[in-house]
Amino acid sequence: YRQNGEIFMKIKLLVLTLFFIINSIQLFAEIYEVNNEKIKMLLENDVPLIDIRTEGEWYETGVINSSHLLTFFDKDGSYDFRKWMIELGEIANENGPVIIICRSGRRSRIVSNMIIKENSEYLIYHSTNGIKSWIESNNKTFKPN
Repeated sequence: YRQNGEIFMKIKLLVLTLFFIINSIQLFAEIYEVNNEKIKMLLENDVPLIDIRTEGEWYETGVINSSHLLTFFDKDGSYDFRKWMIELGEIANENGPVIIICRSGRRSRIVSNMIIKENSEYLIYHSTNGIKSWIESNNKTFKPN
């Protein structure tokens, strides 16, 4: 019985350690995946929505009302992270929060990770499936200004 009790305690300790490790990681990497309903709620609470797609993409599908249009990757896939972060700083607070959206969620995930790598305290809401999901759910888009 004593041996089983020791094994049980070691397993319990291991589980608790893993729990704390996983939760402490979240304290430093604040990227939250959000769906369309959560995006609507965040917009109602004045969280800025940053659309990182190209100008051509904005005109092709339209944009979500009140979006801030701030292309990250140009048509060749190049980017200037420092310049983009300065422009983001003119829209959002130093540590966010912001919602980041692209076409499908792939590029916005990359950008979200880059922001967190630069500033681990930044609060990012990542649009998991991008503008495609927004449109497929029959939400409205508007021609960019």
